[in-house]
Amino acid sequence: MYLKKLKLTNFRNYINQEIVFINGINLFLGNNAQGKTNIIEAIYLSALGTSYRTIKDIEVIRFNENFCRVELEYTKYDDYISDSHHIEVYIDNNNIKNIKEDSVKVTKLIDHVGRLPIVIFSPDSLDILKGSPQKRRKFLDMICCQLSKSYYINLQEYNKCLKIKNSLLKKNIKDIDRDYISIIHDKMSEYIYNIVFFRNEIIELIQKKSKIIHNKLTDSKEDLKIKYLSDFTNLNKDKIKIILDKYFEIEIFRKSSLKGIQRDDIAVYINELEVDKYCSQGQNRTALLTLKLAEFEVLIEKKQVVPILLLDDIMSELDQSRISFLLNYIEQYQSIITTTDAEFIKNIEKIKISKVLNGTIEN
Repeated sequence: MYLKKLKLTNFRNYINQEIVFINGINLFLGNNAQGKTNIIEAIYLSALGTSYRTIKDIEVIRFNENFCRVELEYTKYDDYISDSHHIEVYIDNNNIKNIKEDSVKVTKLIDHVGRLPIVIFSPDSLDILKGSPQKRRKFLDMICCQLSKSYYINLQEYNKCLKIKNSLLKKNIKDIDRDYISIIHDKMSEYIYNIVFFRNEIIELIQKKSKIIHNKLTDSKEDLKIKYLSDFTNLNKDKIKIILDKYFEIEIFRKSSLKGIQRDDIAVYINELEVDKYCSQGQNRTALLTLKLAEFEVLIEKKQVVPILLLDDIMSELDQSRISFLLNYIEQYQSIITTTDAEFIKNIEKIKISKVLNGTIEN
């Protein structure tokens, strides 16, 4: 995939801005709070239909305006001419959001996610390894949802069941409908089986890609391994149901679900040591860079297109050796990079540097 043009109307601190991309490194340079990250957010919003910075769509509308519009033009091919597609996202101050693909309204977000695959690497990504298990599940789910509509559906339906179950568990013990919970467990066991099966498949692919990338990053001095942690790996639906039922009585007293994929995790090891517990900050950064590039390669392999690579102010978090590795790696692809300092840019041919100042772009 290749971005051609982005137009922002009343989006964050942009009034009316058009941005043309090259097939190479598109670098947006400026001080903090000038609007660099807003460009990344707009692309992310176009691709996934939601922001990664806020859960309230209305917050992306420019202050004192009634609506915002993001228009993105892209192509599947690098000639920038054929197969041009358009995405439009419109949000008004009544919190109504409309998404259109090639002028056709998107009625279900599930039909939109994955058409324009993206990989984002931002300061928030640094929490993937040292943050909560939820951060790591989100990392994995973002890959899986872009790859499989079926996975997205199973995850949505599972979360609906979990919400209903937790609501029932908060009732008085005598008011809990055990038969209804059993029916919910039947449905959840099917969703869990499908989700865990696909997560394991993708983790195996990430492991395969990561091993090669990490060896290059560390001159084969470190061995990186990734393990998916779940109570339900290699279990059929009946055995999953047995586990859910087994813990039900305890859950009644705890008033919360104790078993389910919402408690799964990913463990990352360097030389058999868990990164989040025993490895240095530098090793953590290297492992994270490895995971992000592995995510990029998995999407290429499975979707047979190149995803859009978004690097939001991440260069300040990497040392020169990792920056050099990253730049050499991405030079053959299109990328969108934001930074406060462009001194790391050296000997790159396909690059367009744009200065960002208070919601305006200067080329």
